[in-house]
Amino acid sequence: MPLSGKVALVTGAARGIGRAIAETYARAGAAVAMVDIANPAAIRTRGYRLASEAEFDEAVAALKAAGARVLRIKADVRDLEALRAAYRLTVDTFGGLDIVVANAGTVAWHTIENGTEAEVDDVMQVNLAGVWKTIHAAVPHLKRRGGRVITISSIGGRMGAAGNGIYTATKWGVIGLTKQAANELGSYNIAVNAIAPGPIDTPMYRSTGQLRSMGLNSFAEQDRLLDSLMPLRSEPALAPQAVADAALFLAGGLAASISGTVIDVALGFNASYTG
Repeated sequence: MPLSGKVALVTGAARGIGRAIAETYARAGAAVAMVDIANPAAIRTRGYRLASEAEFDEAVAALKAAGARVLRIKADVRDLEALRAAYRLTVDTFGGLDIVVANAGTVAWHTIENGTEAEVDDVMQVNLAGVWKTIHAAVPHLKRRGGRVITISSIGGRMGAAGNGIYTATKWGVIGLTKQAANELGSYNIAVNAIAPGPIDTPMYRSTGQLRSMGLNSFAEQDRLLDSLMPLRSEPALAPQAVADAALFLAGGLAASISGTVIDVALGFNASYTG
């Protein structure tokens, strides 16, 4: 198996892309620490809900039922000490750390004009500062034997998008942070890359906030619109597994010489912009 003997930590692992990556890594032979805030009340944003304890429990139970070596860690990526403790527990339990996926994210659907300072601060702290904290706390462990860091950006980090508050700016920032980390950590044999998903069938994609931000009235209408924009029109929104497959590639041996890059998983939508 491609990740046999490896240890991975995935944030935002209760559902969606994070859960798919955790499951894929486990099937590939890795021991997986699943990290999630699992508390919808922690950040209340317009049109989107964070994962719940029940969703997190179900995701962890599914991996355990499949025979995976899995660790459930409830932690907030805004809390650096909580992340440090999560890494210590992971290393103590599994004997090391090889792969980190900084996936945790949130969104507040609003325009620049009608957003609030609290909404902007929350999204910045999770989506950008939280990624920095996730990488920062991992470095002492990854330096021991090298490894991989994979950040989750967005096609929103490759272009402009109206109505999603500071989300687009944070995802641009994730790409910049990824490139900085690749430059700084390469001498320790730590590769750092980003994935920029397009429309992925997750709770964030299926949120009422996204509908409103696009001026649409139904998810069917949203699907039709986005499908019309994608050169590869196989489906309106990809399953989270499409991103997990890219994350598996970046974590494995075939990507050993790749660092500081961004892989777009977007049905070809990236053909519409440069960079």
